[in-house]
Order: sequence, then C-alpha cells, then structure tokens
Amino acid sequence: MVKFQSLKPLIFFHLLVNVLIVFFITGASYFHIPLEGFKDTAVYMMHLVALQITVAGFVYVLSLIPWVFRIVFPLLFVIYACFSFWAYTQDVSITPSLLQAIFETKTDIAVDLITIPYVLFILAVVAVLFFLLKYYNRLEPKKNLKLWIVPAILCIGLFFFLEDKRRGSLKNRLPYNLVYGINAYFEMPKLQLNHEVEYSNTTTDSLKVILVLGETVRADHLGLNGYARNTTPKLSARENLISFPKLYTAYTYTGASVPQLLTDRNLSDMERPLTTLFTVANTAGYKTSWIGNQTLEKSYSPVVETNQQVMLVDEYKSEFSFAKELDGVMIAPADSLLKTTSKQLITLHMIGSHWWYENRYTEEFRKFSPVIDSKYVPSLEPEELINSYDNTIVYLDWFLDELISVLEEDPAPTLLIYVADHGEHLGENGKWLHAQAGEEAKNPAYLIWYSEAYGNQFPDLIKGLKDSSNKSLTTDTFFYTALNLLDIDFKL
Repeated sequence: MVKFQSLKPLIFFHLLVNVLIVFFITGASYFHIPLEGFKDTAVYMMHLVALQITVAGFVYVLSLIPWVFRIVFPLLFVIYACFSFWAYTQDVSITPSLLQAIFETKTDIAVDLITIPYVLFILAVVAVLFFLLKYYNRLEPKKNLKLWIVPAILCIGLFFFLEDKRRGSLKNRLPYNLVYGINAYFEMPKLQLNHEVEYSNTTTDSLKVILVLGETVRADHLGLNGYARNTTPKLSARENLISFPKLYTAYTYTGASVPQLLTDRNLSDMERPLTTLFTVANTAGYKTSWIGNQTLEKSYSPVVETNQQVMLVDEYKSEFSFAKELDGVMIAPADSLLKTTSKQLITLHMIGSHWWYENRYTEEFRKFSPVIDSKYVPSLEPEELINSYDNTIVYLDWFLDELISVLEEDPAPTLLIYVADHGEHLGENGKWLHAQAGEEAKNPAYLIWYSEAYGNQFPDLIKGLKDSSNKSLTTDTFFYTALNLLDIDFKL
C-alpha cells in the first residue's frame, strides 16, 4: 500500500497527460465521425483508446529525461494543437497536400485564418502546459523505471502491430498523420524545368492574349453556366464567349494546380522535367509578362520566372491582407503592356475568391446579403458564406468584362483566357474552403473570349472550341489548348 501511495502522483500525472492529449489532439480525428448506435460508438471508442495507448508509450519514454520532456513535449503539444483546431472545426485531415498548402502559402493568406477562437484555443493549450510542467517538476520520473518501461515499450509496439494488421489505421490520425504527412511532403519530387524547346513557331505576326489565372472559383457558381443566381450579368451578355463548365482538376490547392496548368505536367508522368507555357511562347516570338496580385510560392515561382517580365502589384502590403489591393489594380498595367508590342502573352494572377471573401470586392458588388462578419467559419451561417462567395464572383464578372473592353479597343486579333486554379467547398459534407478532399473543389471555372478579328483569322479553332465546350475535360489539356490558341506549332 505504501508503495502504491508513492506511485500515485506519477500515475495521476500520466493519466492526466493522456486525457488532455485526447481532449486537445487525438480526439479531433474522431470528432466528426458519423456514429449510429451503440456498436459504432463502442468500436470507435476502442479505436481511440488503442491509439491513445500507443501515444502513452511514447509520452512515458519522453518523460524519463526531464530536460528533454520540458522542451520537446510542450513544443509538440502546441504544434499538434494548432492542427487539431482545424480538424475539430472543419474536419480537415493532415495530408501531404494540406502540408504543402501550409508550408508554401503566403503570409497574407495565413493571417486570414488566425481568428479569435483559434487564439483562445492556443492560449488554453499554453495554460494547460504551464500547470502540467509545474506538476511534472515535483515528480521523480525514473522512479520504479523497471516496473513501467516494459509496459511502455509494449504500448509503442502496439502501434506497429496494429499498423501491420491494418495499414493506415493509426498513422492516418493525429498525432501520427502529421509525422507521416511531413515525411511524405519532403519526399515529393521538386519541380524541374526543361528550358529547351525543340521547335516552336507561329505564322501570325500580331496576336495579343491575356491569360487570367483565377483563384478558388467554382464553375457551378457562374450564372452563365446555369447557376440559379445571376453572378455573371456582364459576361452573360457578351458575344464571342465560350464557357467550359466541365473542366476538372485533381488538385485543390494553388501550389500543385498552378504548375500543372502552366506546364506540360500530367498525372500519368510526374517525374520528368517540365516545359512551361511561357518557355514555348518565348521561343515562338511572344513577349511574355506576368502581373501578380499574389506573392509567389516556391512550388510555382520557377514557372513564373520563365516569363520575360514579372511584376507583383501591391508587393509591400502582401503581409497585411486587410489592406490588400483588389484585382482591378492589375487592369492598368495590363493595358499599358498591350500597347508595347504586337505579339504578347500577358498573365494576370488574381487573388480572386480566396478567403477572406469580404476583402475581395467592394460595397458596390455586394449583391447578395447577409454576408460574413467573422473569420471563424463555424460561427457563420451557410447562407452568409455563400452570399459573400457569390459576391466575389460578381466582382470577377466586372473584372473580366473590363479586360475584354480593353482588348476590344485593339484592332489586332485579341483573346482572353480565364481559368481558375481550383474550386471551393461551400458547406458540402460539412467542408468549407479548399486544400482538402472533395469533388466540389475540383471543378474550376474556365472560359474563353475572342475578338472578331481573332474569330475571322481562326474560324476552325473557334468551331472546335464550341464543339467541345460541353465535354468533360481535365486540366491536363489546358497547356496544349493554350498553345493552340496562341497559334503556336511546337515540338517539345
């Protein structure tokens, strides 16, 4: 009895630690599982207990060296809690794709996701850690080491045993999915570019093309594609405009989707060096320019830098998203560039419909209300989120119409190509935003406008586009379609 009494503080400490880990970390992986009846609940409770037993083994071994525990455990606890918050609130899974979106995203985008509930959650985590460490400092962690080390090793071994029996049963849940996800992320192949084109030529000596890379725009929220709301009144009234409502992508985050759109990458051949759209256009005699309202990510900056000219607007405000310029700021420099030479490919990279929606348009485009008034998604009504999102599409409609008006003023053949990098979840299956699994984010908007001069010069090409406008397409085809639209005969 005396011996048990002396062990009680250590036993209580480890029970408390594991209960808090379940509450702040591992429980997030089970919170959104739809359970029906006693059997479902019992099975998943046993699964959670088994997972936590394996975690307990690792925590016990870590606790044996006081200075290591005091440094490493709080750091890991905070990091895991940062991820578990999103797993709790939005049912986000920790995957290599999500980690790429996190590691390679810009500061101005990341700041938009820091909300008051998020800060309060992390403050609660810090407070819990403070009291845990105070309790730990009163213990003798190595007391009765021989008694506890064998069960701890068996607990750790349970992880590998269960994974061997059913691969992914534990490693796809917190905390293990973060470790495996980071490992998979760093094993992802780095972007390699081919800067040599075997042959590239065009017969036209005058053609001006504006390629607009949209952000987070779903095809099914464009009025011209049959959406119940008239989100595209200006574009719907345009002649010579072709929309492709059935374009699909495998990627739901910018870091992967942009390199695929702008190179000859395809899903069946990911390892070879890639050739960019701009490398081919440069070889064919086009002046290539990039105007971006997003700062560059390392995943696609090498692609962008194959343009002859790169201009980032609002560069010094990029870390403060609430002061971020609207996409309309890119119209004037694009207009100026169009006047400099007769063969041009100008790419505009929009901030588009990226969260936080209310910062992507002005009051005059607030066609649908009520709108969102908080950056904490779970506190908002679905109607508010969709209204704000649709208002960004109304702004996009104006933006593209203004660019078309600029192109119409030029007597040369002109063309506008618009394609979004991916779509957005708008409440389907409880999911919001993007960079997570779900078909809703895989159907980006895609449309082409051509001038009368362009239509007269390339009638067969226009007929082919119209004939394929209602066919199912993948973003694998975009690179080749864009070069055909530029009238470039090429061999890679």
